[in-house]
Amino acid sequence: MICWSIRAVREKKKQIAANMRSIGSTIITRTRIMEKNQSVMEKLARLRSQLTVQKTTTGFAKFPMSTEEAAAFIDTALRLEVADRGKMFIDSSELQGYILRIAELFTKPTAKFGILLCGGVGNGKSSMMMALQRLLLHLEIPLKDNKSCNCYTLTVESAKFIYNQVTVDPKGYAELQETNMLGIDDLGEEETALMNYGNRITPVIDLLSYRYCRMLFTMVTTNLTPAQIRATYGDRIADRFNEMMLILPYRSPSFRTPKTNGANAEVQ
Repeated sequence: MICWSIRAVREKKKQIAANMRSIGSTIITRTRIMEKNQSVMEKLARLRSQLTVQKTTTGFAKFPMSTEEAAAFIDTALRLEVADRGKMFIDSSELQGYILRIAELFTKPTAKFGILLCGGVGNGKSSMMMALQRLLLHLEIPLKDNKSCNCYTLTVESAKFIYNQVTVDPKGYAELQETNMLGIDDLGEEETALMNYGNRITPVIDLLSYRYCRMLFTMVTTNLTPAQIRATYGDRIADRFNEMMLILPYRSPSFRTPKTNGANAEVQ
């Protein structure tokens, strides 16, 4: 009986020792896994840092002021632009709402990097673009990388001009692709494609795609509706506009044509 008890104790000790070795092995294995995972996480962190440094986009100008102050600045610049054109500024709650949303784009964090002003003719879309161009020149906001110029500027060209540049001045077209902030006026007035030495090219679509891929700020005015943009430029461009741009539909009638039946009435 005593011998059995001694044998049982020895077996128990052997089992305990085996269990301890198993536990120790498990702890070592888990430690190694944790160290390996930590090493992988450190490598991923370094990769993220490197990819962030390598990113080519310079972003776009952020106004050095509050949203409310930026809205007041944009409103003032727009009123001056309208006055310079010899027109009377017509205010509305819709317009003030759009000014505030544009001010938010230029003062708050956002995933958007563009603006689309769409709607009928003569209701102030191009004036808004030119007002923002004037305001950026005044603010002199330093460019992030300081490689191409000292400050952010909004370069404004018509869609027709861009369409022609690809064959008339390829170098100028390439510069428009790369400019830090670009305004395209009257999208839809140009032909969508042309033949160049037997090759079919789409200058405006290609430029928009190029800037989308590099997240370069692009502002567009057009008389086309969103549905017409999709029909004209395809699903890819329409979807990219939805992702990259703050879309503001202008619903006001033309300010150019006065509501009068008098002798000074313009072409109807």
